[in-house]
Amino acid sequence: MAGGTRQTLLALAPDVARQVTKNVAMGVPPVRKARLRRPRAGAKFTGSDQLIERYALQALRTVLRHDQDLVGRSVVEFGPGDNLVSGLSLLAAGAASYTVLDRFVPDYSAPEAKRWYRGLAAAWPEYYPERPWPRWLEPASFPEGLGERVGFIAGSIEEARGDDRFDLVCSFQVGEHVDDVGEFARLTADLMKPGGLGIHRVDFGPHDCWERYDDPLTFLRFSPPLWAAMGSNRGTPNRARHHEFLEAFAAAGLRIDCVDRTWFSPKQVDVERLPGRFRSMPIESLLTESVVYLARFD
Repeated sequence: MAGGTRQTLLALAPDVARQVTKNVAMGVPPVRKARLRRPRAGAKFTGSDQLIERYALQALRTVLRHDQDLVGRSVVEFGPGDNLVSGLSLLAAGAASYTVLDRFVPDYSAPEAKRWYRGLAAAWPEYYPERPWPRWLEPASFPEGLGERVGFIAGSIEEARGDDRFDLVCSFQVGEHVDDVGEFARLTADLMKPGGLGIHRVDFGPHDCWERYDDPLTFLRFSPPLWAAMGSNRGTPNRARHHEFLEAFAAAGLRIDCVDRTWFSPKQVDVERLPGRFRSMPIESLLTESVVYLARFD
């Protein structure tokens, strides 16, 4: 949709109406049940480098870029999606165990998931020739055949509890969808071993139809009730901004380094059209497009 920074709220009405309709539909139990049987995110495996990088290797590359090694370490990932190909790559790179924390637990051994696992193993030598694929890590028996190497913690970020502690707590494009950023930070601290590391990549940009607008912060212009009406049943972004994540991590007793930070262009953003809550925020927070948080105990 054209118009971007000069768009009036009235001009947004068609997209608002569609989003409200979708949200109402997701509140109908039969519709919701049918929708949750379909993939929430991700893509079918095609073997393309772009998809392998995005879905299979993003977690591993981020971890290796900001940490020394994975060998022998325990990992928990929040919300990996419809399959565990990111966890498979972490195990292939030497992690001792991989645990999933997710509110919804799909069939991680479904045929499409298995295609991803086989595809990653076949492509692995091209991406990591210096790291031989482990003989014990058979895609055909992953994850169901790995026993204690693969674990599961059921529940939302706000509800989940676990007795185990991990060397690495990570998530990728999950923090922007949680209901409570404070609980997201608290759970990171609760699950991390002393001396451990948290790695969370948060995408502060637009999602869904709002990606089409010239002004990337168009989705911040709606009142909280209207935003809820468009996405309360659909897991839309929470619209928390960068400084609010920093405050939440600090309250949980975590020290944060911000890396791999990207920015919106100030020329794209019309701050004056935002509600007062957002206009009063630090401009550097509003202009943060994405960031990787490295969390450690003080």
